Amino acid sequence: MVATISFFMSVQSKEDILKESWKKLARWAFIIQAFAVFATFGSLYYALYNHYFEYKYVWRNSSRDLPVSYLLSSFWADQEGSFLLWSIWHSVLGLILLRVGKKWEAPVMATVSLAQVFLSSMLIGIYILGYRVGSNPFLLLRLAEENQGLPWVANANYLDFIKDGNGLNLSLQNYWMVIHPPVLFLGFASTILPFAYALAGVWTREYKEWIKPALPWALFSAMILGTGIMMGAAWAYESLTFGGYWAWDPVENASLVPWLTLVAGIHTLLAFRSSGDSLRITFFFFFITFMLILYSTFLTRSGVLGDTSVHSFTDLGMSGQLLVYMGVFVIPSFVLLFMRWKELPRSPREESTYTREFWLFIGSMILMISAIQITFTTSIPVWNKILNGLHLKGLFGLKQDIAPPSDNAFHFNQIQIWVAIVLGMLTAISQYLKYKSTPKGFFMKKIAVPTVISLVITGLIGIFGNMTYDAYGAGMQVAVYIMLFSSVYAIVANGAYIIIGQKGKIRAAGASVAHVGFGMILLGILVSSAKKEVISIDRMRMLDGGFFGSESKENARENLMLPKNFPVQMGDYHVTYAGDSLAEGDAKTYYLVRYERRNPENGNITEKFTLHPDAFLSNKGQQQLTPNPDSRHYLTKDIFTYITAVPIKDEKSDTAQYTTHTVAPGDSVFFANGYMILEGIEPQPQNRNYVAQPNDLAVGARLKVFTKNNEQYNMMPIYAIRDSKYDVTVADTVSPLSLYVKFSKILPTEKKIQLQVKESDTFKDYIVMKAFIFPYINVLWLGILVMVVGFVMSIVQRVKANKAKAKTIQS
Repeated sequence: MVATISFFMSVQSKEDILKESWKKLARWAFIIQAFAVFATFGSLYYALYNHYFEYKYVWRNSSRDLPVSYLLSSFWADQEGSFLLWSIWHSVLGLILLRVGKKWEAPVMATVSLAQVFLSSMLIGIYILGYRVGSNPFLLLRLAEENQGLPWVANANYLDFIKDGNGLNLSLQNYWMVIHPPVLFLGFASTILPFAYALAGVWTREYKEWIKPALPWALFSAMILGTGIMMGAAWAYESLTFGGYWAWDPVENASLVPWLTLVAGIHTLLAFRSSGDSLRITFFFFFITFMLILYSTFLTRSGVLGDTSVHSFTDLGMSGQLLVYMGVFVIPSFVLLFMRWKELPRSPREESTYTREFWLFIGSMILMISAIQITFTTSIPVWNKILNGLHLKGLFGLKQDIAPPSDNAFHFNQIQIWVAIVLGMLTAISQYLKYKSTPKGFFMKKIAVPTVISLVITGLIGIFGNMTYDAYGAGMQVAVYIMLFSSVYAIVANGAYIIIGQKGKIRAAGASVAHVGFGMILLGILVSSAKKEVISIDRMRMLDGGFFGSESKENARENLMLPKNFPVQMGDYHVTYAGDSLAEGDAKTYYLVRYERRNPENGNITEKFTLHPDAFLSNKGQQQLTPNPDSRHYLTKDIFTYITAVPIKDEKSDTAQYTTHTVAPGDSVFFANGYMILEGIEPQPQNRNYVAQPNDLAVGARLKVFTKNNEQYNMMPIYAIRDSKYDVTVADTVSPLSLYVKFSKILPTEKKIQLQVKESDTFKDYIVMKAFIFPYINVLWLGILVMVVGFVMSIVQRVKANKAKAKTIQS
């Protein structure tokens, strides 16, 4: 608070001596609070590391068996820790600004310091006029109000009852959760800088001067926030059972929307810097970006998304506090912008459609439309609360709450695919347009070659790539081909611009490199989604009949049951569940799933590998399954596998017995789930469990099995006489039916044989798993890296340009 007031007074003071005095006080105040924040971080981590379970936060989010590598995950697993992480990044950014802010230090740091006041209030945990302000991460367990169900904490020796902590949420015990949250929260924290610079420009009436120092920070914020979001996508891909990297989850959406508006603001800022257009909309975009960051925080931490998102926190009673935080920043900034709207510089000329700034503006508006659609649907729980709280349902003719989309992916994809198409096109052509004016002939000449090349590449991919995405009708299929061209166009046109427009000067081509990366991201999303293939198809309908339960979202037909050591065909592979294993100190169970691909002509193995999808089988004694996928990575595809069900460990033992049947060729044997027919005797039998010896006399019973569901299986139990001395019987099984058959005796005088049949009443060892093929998924990941590199190049270029100009002015 001292830093906020002092920086504010420094801006408002008219005399230079007072300005410097207030600024010096503000600097020391901010430095002191920064070190206090770091000390708080160190104290909480120390408590977690040493398992001080007398603290509620430590007891709730960690345990003694938690690996040290995941202690950081437990630090930001809950609200208090994540707010502290946010405050740490504000402190780091503020300390940097104290060094580089120069004339903008005071007005920008006044905003940053005020944000620190509110973030600190989220952690202070005291009562003011009967209202609890924040939640203290150092609250003792025995003082926690919610511990009504833990009567032992009232005992003086309650620490003797605490043998271990509650443990970290199972889905957070992954290395991505060590690196993803810090990067994402740095992205959240950094959005305050373009907001603070824009607000400082309006506040001080220096409407143009703030742009130059703000641009590198805006680029940095967009780069870090985008990287954090895509790290979350990688976490979802590797650790969650979304069946991919993006599920349009509300919390994912809440993070994406501010990035869209921030990128829009960067492009309009570039347009103003070069042509004098779009300043007003730039202020709006930077203001709305920070507002959306605060709004996404409210959505995530108020508990309002508890029924619609796998990410959201429970409500700690800070919903009102979050709304105040949002209001304090949003309302004054927009009021001040509105009051000075007419003072803002505006270009007197009309924009031509053959100018870069015009299409930068159009692209920014498209990004805004995308943000509006995503925000509106994501906020459905909020709309329902507002309508119910204000009793407005009747006014809008609603008899019940607004329902979220039944098919979430289609709801967003049917709009966002067209947004992606337009953005891809604009990314391709805008580089070839000049600011202020572009001769038509010049533009057409430059863009012609990239356009033709893109059309040819699109045609080749369409013909040979078999791009099909007709699950939602022909309209979506058409959109897929248009988006294919749009993404290829963005890559080719920007790659060509580096050669044509930048004349191969790669250091000055940061924007083009970022646009190439963006095009690759669009192409990777399109191809991996349109050609994504589920290969774990339950063709035998083993899981029909409500195996997953009525509330499960799993499609039983897309899950395959694998009995142990029984190869099952899955796509081009034969897949075998070979067992499970436990690692010391690791709560996960690892499942060994072996893939084999054979040459259909000679049966030779052409490829084999083992995947190790894992799962937490229980948490504190409660039966549950929390799986983590495993993937086989190729240059052109990924095979993505995860466990969806395993047998309960305390199942009853198998008590089924073999029954003997005497049959001749053509006779039938009935069992509970169908019947089998003895088709004949095979003199050269083949059975995966039988290895012939030199002196064996072996025959097999060729059986055809028919089930009640009209499924058919082949069996070949074997009877052999070895070395003319003793009998050998090799049973055959149909594991999906838990059916076992032995060929036990030959009755030559009767021309019959004896079969022993057992139909087990339980499965003892199996897994149910789901597997996808994601083709060309690496195009997406590589595109992210290329886009980040482009952002870095642009930041370096802007910083160097600012320094060079400053030196010129000084000289």
